[in-house]
Amino acid sequence: MRKIAANYIFLPGYPLVRNGYVVIDGQNVVDVVNTGGFIREIPGLEFYGGMIVAGFLMSDKRDWCPGDDLLSCIVDMYDKRCDWRTGLALVQGADWEHFRWSEKASVLRLV
Repeated sequence: MRKIAANYIFLPGYPLVRNGYVVIDGQNVVDVVNTGGFIREIPGLEFYGGMIVAGFLMSDKRDWCPGDDLLSCIVDMYDKRCDWRTGLALVQGADWEHFRWSEKASVLRLV
């Protein structure tokens, strides 16, 4: 099993987690671990800067514009899908202070 950490994790069925990690088996999400905001060194833990989201955002992503509210856009997409346990993507380069899409932001496939 892999453990993948990021600045933020926002997956369907889980609250927004800061500095937590996701446990995956193959492409399936097994658990989301809330570390209380502090990531410790764990053997094999991978860290990525950004926000881990459900993998289907790669294919279902609409054309986000700079200034769009990231959390509400993601919640809208999650509300339309229920098969969230397969695959992970990473949002990078957003305005994390305000959780807004920026010109430099992108979504990359993790798993």
